[in-house]
Amino acid sequence: MRNLLLLLVLLVSACTFLPDKPSSEEVLSSEIESPFFSVPPLNLQDFKDRNWILLAESANRKWYYDPYTLTQDEDGVISFDAFNAPRIDAKDLDQFNATIVGPYLQKIDCFSSNQWSETFYTKNLPTPKVTSSPAKPINGSGWVKIQPRTAMAYIRTRLCGRKFIDDANVNYFLYQDGEMPIVKSNPKVSSSQSADKSVSTAQVTATQVTATDKTANQVVPTFFEVINNEVIVVDPKKDIREMKIASYALEKEFPKKVEFVYRADCQSNTNNLLGSDKKIVVAGPVGPKGSLSSVAFNRACENHGDYMKVTSKSGK
Repeated sequence: MRNLLLLLVLLVSACTFLPDKPSSEEVLSSEIESPFFSVPPLNLQDFKDRNWILLAESANRKWYYDPYTLTQDEDGVISFDAFNAPRIDAKDLDQFNATIVGPYLQKIDCFSSNQWSETFYTKNLPTPKVTSSPAKPINGSGWVKIQPRTAMAYIRTRLCGRKFIDDANVNYFLYQDGEMPIVKSNPKVSSSQSADKSVSTAQVTATQVTATDKTANQVVPTFFEVINNEVIVVDPKKDIREMKIASYALEKEFPKKVEFVYRADCQSNTNNLLGSDKKIVVAGPVGPKGSLSSVAFNRACENHGDYMKVTSKSGK
C-alpha cells in the first residue's frame, strides 16, 4: 500500500511539471528550414514586387505566377516566379500569409519534362552537391522528373503548350478568368483514406479537377491561350503587333468558346480585340497589371526570351 501511494505521488509530480502546449501563434511563427522554402514565408519583399495571377488549380492547392517574369532560354527551359497556397475559403485572409509556399523561382524543361523550384530566400539553403551534370543537379537538390497526372504536369502542359489530336496548332496559357469551386471533403471517408487523399489530390489532372458538381449559380471559369505562341509584327515603324487568342471553358473536354485577334500598339500603350471578321470588339488603353489586357500586352510587346515566336506580316 505504501509503495502504491509513493507511485501516485510521483505520477502527480511528473504531470505537474510537464511543458505547456505551444499556442497556434508560436507554431505559425516558428521557422522551418527546407532546401527550397521557408514556412512561414520570409520573403515579403519578393511577394510585393510581383504581379500574381492564377496559373493552375488542383483539388487542394492553387498555383499563382507572375506572367511578367515568364521567359525561356535557348535550351527550351522556361522560368517564372510562383507561389502556391491551399484551396481554402479565406476571404478575410491576406494573400501573403503563413499558409503559402514561396514565392520561389520555378523552372520547367519543356523538352525533358523536368522541373526545378528554388527559393529567393537562400539563407538556409544547403551547399549544393557536385555532380557530373552541374546544370541539372541530382534529385533532392534541384531538377526532378515531372510525374504524369500531377498538378505540375498540368502546369507544364499549360506553359509548354497544349497539343490537339485534330489540329496542328499548339496553344499556350495566357490567362484564367475565375476559379473552380472548392471541393468539400467527404466526412464518411476514414482517417487512413483521408491521409491518402491529401497526397493524391495534388496529383490530379485538369479533367478530374473540373469534373465537380455544378450548381445553378456557378460561373464556369474561362481560360485564354495564345495560338502557337506567335506574335506578328503588323507595323514595324509603329510597333503594332498581333496575337491569335482562343478562349475555352474550364470544364470537362475544355469546350472552345471564342477565337479572336489581339492587337497591341506597343508605343502608345493601347490595345484592342478584333473579331473573326477583323472588326474591333473592344479598344482602349491597357488595363491594370492583373488584367487579361495587361498580361496579353506584356506577352506581345515585351521580351520573354525564346518563349514567343516573333514574326513579320510579310514573312508569313
